[in-house]
Order: sequence, then structure tokens, then C-alpha cells
Amino acid sequence: MNLTPRWWIRIPGVLAFGFIGTSGPWSDARGEDPGPALESATMAEVSHATPTPDPAIGEDLVSELGARPSALLADARVRAFMGVYGPFIDSVTYRDDDIVFLLAGQAIHFQEGRMLAEEHLDHQDRCDSIFYRYSLTPLREPVLPSGGPVRFCHDVQEALWGQGEDQIRGQASPTTFLGRRMFLNDLAVQALDEVERDVLSLSATDPAVASWIEDVEIAYSFIDRGIAGTGTRSQHAWGLAVDLVPASYDGLQVYWRWTRAWNRNGWHSTPLEQRWSPPDVVVEIFERHGFLWGGKWARFDNIHFEYRPEILEYNRLVEAGG
Repeated sequence: MNLTPRWWIRIPGVLAFGFIGTSGPWSDARGEDPGPALESATMAEVSHATPTPDPAIGEDLVSELGARPSALLADARVRAFMGVYGPFIDSVTYRDDDIVFLLAGQAIHFQEGRMLAEEHLDHQDRCDSIFYRYSLTPLREPVLPSGGPVRFCHDVQEALWGQGEDQIRGQASPTTFLGRRMFLNDLAVQALDEVERDVLSLSATDPAVASWIEDVEIAYSFIDRGIAGTGTRSQHAWGLAVDLVPASYDGLQVYWRWTRAWNRNGWHSTPLEQRWSPPDVVVEIFERHGFLWGGKWARFDNIHFEYRPEILEYNRLVEAGG
């Protein structure tokens, strides 16, 4: 698989049954009435320029798909996904009260934000929605956990970037950030270049930013591993995350599992002033270019940034009343 970012001309159309697959909800082997006709928007490739995520792409797809699935299409999660990943979506189809995205030839079902491949539709209970609330402003108090660790399925990442190391490396490139070598997904490389530009520019006038840059000692990027304590694969496995480790944490807390080791019952309430953090403006710059900061999670990981522009866009839409 060699998926590269693409710009598309969108062409309204109707998909025949069986276009996405020959089994499951997309066809009827018994020849019975398969139900309502599919409504879709398809796209034809016109170039290979690296895209900038654009919510207008999602709005165009919504208008082309028509009014019938309007309630689902109004869902901020659907709008965020189409707005960010529109250049990678081959088609958008509606049937049986669900939206289906065709990504690199693979059907991904919305399923209340779980984003599941067809072979995983029978295991919805094992996957939480990939969309969640994330603060778009600096935290004023700790975020408290609302339950157990989340269980994300990674069908979208596997469809776009591959499953094995060879496939994933085919969508990634070596790069540097603040003089540290990394290996990242190509979209994250572009975004991180923009982060570096803005951080370095600000460091000329902001001593706190300059000090943070000077203090970064180690950088981790691509590594195939799971999220500790869960069965969920880390975004590091697709080269979509970076850990920026300072020379010292100055005696402050930085990672929830380390804090829990000595504060079993109160780790989640650790005051923000007792946690090591990059300057707020550095976090804002990362977010501006599509990266989440792990310091805003209930299970905090304050050295961690991951490229998830769809989560940021979803929260922007929610905050705007969308």
C-alpha cells in the first residue's frame, strides 16, 4: 500500500450494492430486497499535493450526499472527520442509519464514532468512540477520569497507514525537531515542521519558550507499542506521536502511572502546579497544527503530543454549538 495525500474533485453519484464489498450489509446473497438505495458522494483524483485539513471539504461532501441522512451528517464527529480527512476519502455512503467512509478501498463504518471496519462490526462493545472531549484552553484544574481506560479500535489508522511496519514506514519519513532526529508519518512531519517554525520564532521574545527548547533532551517518535495498561495500540505505532523529554522534571509529576505508584487513590487529583508542563503557549502552538497534548488527559502524560486533528476539530465544532 502506498497511500499519499490527495486533492480530489467531488462527483455526486450512486453506488451499486456490492461496490464496497460482496458480503455483510452491502449485499444480499439471497437476492432479497436489500433495502433503501444507497446515497453517496464519490471523488476523482486530480493531483498529489499534500493537503491542508479543510472543514470546507466535509461541508461539500455533506451537501453532495443530500438531505436524507441529515441527522447523522449534522453529528460533529462526522463533520470533523470529513473536514480533516476529506482528501483521503474515496466515497461517503449512507445506509441503515449509518455513514460509511471508503478509505484506501476499505469501508469504515461510523458506528457512533467507533469507526469500524466491516469485519469488526460484531465487536462494537470492545471499542469506544475515537472522539472525545478535549479542552481547547489551558487547564485550570485536573481532569478527572470518568471510567476505565478507553478502548480505541484502530481501523482508520490501519486503512490509511497500514498494519505492519513495512506498510507504516512507507507512509513516513525521517525528520528533525529542535535538532532531535525523529521518524514520523508524513502528515505529522509537515505539521511538526510548522510547530518548530512557530516555537523558534516565539523563543526570540519569550524566555519561557527558549528555556523549554533548551531543556528538551530526548525525543521519541516511531515505536510499535501499546498504551500502558490497555490493549490499545499507541499512536507512536503509526509515527503519529512524539514524546519530548526534558533534562529534568524538577521534582514534579509527569505521568499518571508513575504518580499512581505512590499515590494510589489520589493520583488523578494531583494539582496542576505539581505537574511538570511545557509553557501554555507551546501547547497552543502544537494544537494549532493538529497535535493533542497528553497533559490535558485525565490519565496525564505531560511529555506526549500526538497528531489528531480530527479530535481538535470535533471539539471546535462542539464549542461553536455544532
